[in-house]
Amino acid sequence: MKKDISSLHVPHNKHTAACVPVRIDTPAEVVLPMNMHSGHDAEPIVKVGDYVKVGQLIAREEGRFSSPVHATVSGTVVEIAPMPTASGKDTIAIRIESDGKMAVSESVKAPVITDCDSFLQAVRDGGIVGLGGAAFPTWAKFNEATNPDYKVDTVLINAAECEPYITSDHRMMLEHPDWIADGIEYLRKYMKDYLGKATFKICIETNKADAIEVLKKTFAGKDYVVIHELKTIYPQGAKQVMLYNATGRVAIAGKRFPSFGALIINVSSLAKMAEYLNTGMPLVERIVTVDGPAVDKPMNLIAPIGTRISELLKVTGLKAEAGKVVVGGPMNGTAIYSVDDPIVKVANAVLVFDEKSAVLPEASACINCGRCMEKCPVGISVSDVGRAMKLKDADKKAQLLIASGVRQCVDCACCSYVCPAHRPLLQLNWEAKSYLKKYAAEQKEKKEVANHV
Repeated sequence: MKKDISSLHVPHNKHTAACVPVRIDTPAEVVLPMNMHSGHDAEPIVKVGDYVKVGQLIAREEGRFSSPVHATVSGTVVEIAPMPTASGKDTIAIRIESDGKMAVSESVKAPVITDCDSFLQAVRDGGIVGLGGAAFPTWAKFNEATNPDYKVDTVLINAAECEPYITSDHRMMLEHPDWIADGIEYLRKYMKDYLGKATFKICIETNKADAIEVLKKTFAGKDYVVIHELKTIYPQGAKQVMLYNATGRVAIAGKRFPSFGALIINVSSLAKMAEYLNTGMPLVERIVTVDGPAVDKPMNLIAPIGTRISELLKVTGLKAEAGKVVVGGPMNGTAIYSVDDPIVKVANAVLVFDEKSAVLPEASACINCGRCMEKCPVGISVSDVGRAMKLKDADKKAQLLIASGVRQCVDCACCSYVCPAHRPLLQLNWEAKSYLKKYAAEQKEKKEVANHV
């Protein structure tokens, strides 16, 4: 691990930082995929023809590691059918035709919490997931901290929002610092046996001076909360990078974060958790930054989860033909095929690039300049990854990949960004990590077979 693992100065393009979020008109329909979180898909509990209200449970958790889905508009369930996703994996989606009333379900009541178990169950019931990354179910993250083998002394609240363009977390801090404060107090109260003595560090980049000022006022006199200012360098928001820059501790691939004495949660996730615990309204809407070279009026919009992206673009307008639409940031986001795709829980931004800015330069051969390794925040030998992936021998390939450090990859795309040959290095790292996962499974199976012979 480098002494200073801040990596790149990328253009901020935070055009919407001063844009107060605007609530869109109720969409005519919403489409709610069952895989808006890491883990098992949720299981629909409604049927076509059912009338549902805002906040009503429409899909329950399936399996030990999952998250429920709630209606985000009131109206009639008109379709439950498979839909493709940007990842290439199909999922079931529930389509609700809105009646325009946004009638709230009678089930929306603040949960009764008496102890840690009921607190975790409440967070689970609210459908709260990580809103800045992999959509990890929040209850499961908190539950890890209850492991007696771990001693969590630091809770890192990820408010870095280091990706260009995106300002949804920034606006959450400005609009609802009270929710962030409530979220911290809930954790201190109901997880006091595990987090009661922890320091809460709100990790925020210095380019958010107004939010820093608001947070300092909000937490004045609370010595267990630290506003930890980070240099404005990408990728400060990557959890491994944040752990090191905020605590000096080094994350090890394959280890859970509480094993390093730390818990990390996105600032908007914490705020939405508090909103649910205060009001009983589950995660049914979010702030979405809409920006990019083709967008006419960059804005922050509040939209029901499941709103089609096209509805958001009707509000902001386009000033040029869309060449590429990305959900998330330009470094780490996902390009989508259609603006009919819905906003999901983790969709913090929609970026629209015109045809000129969407064109990627043609890749050429590696020139061995070493920039990828120099800028990698976790010190991966990217050139070794490339060499390893060309090997035919499975064992030698795995050995070289492990030695390269690719398992530490934080998917930040710094390597791809600085490559003068425009090689798709991030995608190469993904392939390498996928190969190692498959290789490990095969080796485990071989060992089990050998033990039974």
